[in-house]
Amino acid sequence: MSDFARSYRSMGALRIMLHTLALAFILLLPFAEPARILEGPALFFGGILPATAPLVFVVIMFDVMMCRIMKSDADGERVVQLGFIIRVHLAIGLVLLGLWLLSFRSVLLG
Repeated sequence: MSDFARSYRSMGALRIMLHTLALAFILLLPFAEPARILEGPALFFGGILPATAPLVFVVIMFDVMMCRIMKSDADGERVVQLGFIIRVHLAIGLVLLGLWLLSFRSVLLG
């Protein structure tokens, strides 16, 4: 098993599930297009998906904040592990935020 996989598995089940949810949003956001009138599948892709993606982003950023707080009091190997978690969170969070903003390009740019 590679070092990345070992480090990733050591993050814990909740963080892995959070990343899995964020990756599902990342895969689905290119198909999202916000609209005023929503019914059927358009309700999911035009309403629910764009509305809940920022919530996932905020949860990721809250965990980044908590990792930074825990890192200030940690020592040795735990500091390295928390730094890895922060980097992975930021990478996934920025991709999620970027795709969320792209899904609103028609609304934001006219």
